[in-house]
Amino acid sequence: MSSKPRLLLHICCAPDATSVYERLKDRFDVTGFFYNPQIEPGDEYDRRLAETMKVAGILGFDLMTGERDLDRWMKAVKGLETEPEKGRRCGVCYAFRLEQTAMLASDKGFDYFTTTLSVSPHKSFDWLRDIGQSLSRKYGVAFLDEDFKKHDGFKRSLEVSRELNLYRQDYCGCLPSFQERQRILAEQEEAYRFFSQELSSCKQCTEFLEPAPVFEGGANRPLMIVGQAPGRHELTSLKPFSGPAGKRLWQWFEGLGYAEDYVSSNAYITAVAKCYPGLGPNGKDDAPPSTIQRRNCLPWLEQEFFHARPRILVLVGSVAAKAVLGKDAGMKLVGEWVQKRLWGRKVTIIVLPHPSGLNRWPNMPGNKPKFERALTLLGEELRRNL
Repeated sequence: MSSKPRLLLHICCAPDATSVYERLKDRFDVTGFFYNPQIEPGDEYDRRLAETMKVAGILGFDLMTGERDLDRWMKAVKGLETEPEKGRRCGVCYAFRLEQTAMLASDKGFDYFTTTLSVSPHKSFDWLRDIGQSLSRKYGVAFLDEDFKKHDGFKRSLEVSRELNLYRQDYCGCLPSFQERQRILAEQEEAYRFFSQELSSCKQCTEFLEPAPVFEGGANRPLMIVGQAPGRHELTSLKPFSGPAGKRLWQWFEGLGYAEDYVSSNAYITAVAKCYPGLGPNGKDDAPPSTIQRRNCLPWLEQEFFHARPRILVLVGSVAAKAVLGKDAGMKLVGEWVQKRLWGRKVTIIVLPHPSGLNRWPNMPGNKPKFERALTLLGEELRRNL
């Protein structure tokens, strides 16, 4: 029999449960309670519940599930549907879910109740504390008023979520928040449409015979792939990575379980140079982008990154790695997991060797394990984000 006090932990989602349970487990006998009837659509609810059950199984705590009474929740927030995020609707929603938690804690004889909601930087701890203390007086169960985002709680939840390969949602959960998210996405897609027209008409590098910018994608793509420059095949097709090197790249993705069409539909695909640099000195191979071309195209790449808003950035080849990460970057980063703030946005970066040089690169001592490790890391990130 545990001598620790019993605590009922309201869980809003699996990622937030990770660091909160980690912080509580040594002090309390924790039971989880997944109660989020506001989540829409139904398959989103099912996915978040399944991920929470997965976390409970891995971390080793009991989990109870409340009824998904969506009609009752909608009645509670009636008249507040147009409130902005962090507005009055959110306060009512916090209280709605916490009251059910407090009631259950009282019925089952728990000593404490609390919620994972405070680990999110988007949730007001002051609101949660006031609601919890009021419900504590009403139901006679102590409310643990800890702000779990403190002491890097949110950062830790990201780390553990990555380790456990957890799904991370991109909206709070209710229909109004989903609709607001859809409205923002539509506006961002429209902004990207105007940007892509501007990029397509770029004639800045007048020394190139056929300046035809080659890129593919849209706004809000979880994956962004950056190569060196279009080759002759890309110039003809106007489709990135459509030549022999591209075919090998898509084989790598297929080996990880992701077909080219699926990757393309979820990715923004571009290159350091947008236009064909021409033939190299030997008259046979495609030339790398010139210094002028790189300088002219870098602002475009930054804008592409802004519109794509990727969570994973794949840099294919030394030219791409150095253009984005600096001259000291390159093939030494193959096989390394890199996360940094780039152009104002935090992103996970995977560096791959250029497929055209693959016959040479892995034959150098120590390179093959790096390449295999890079593909393993890429597969993990794809499973988490696509």
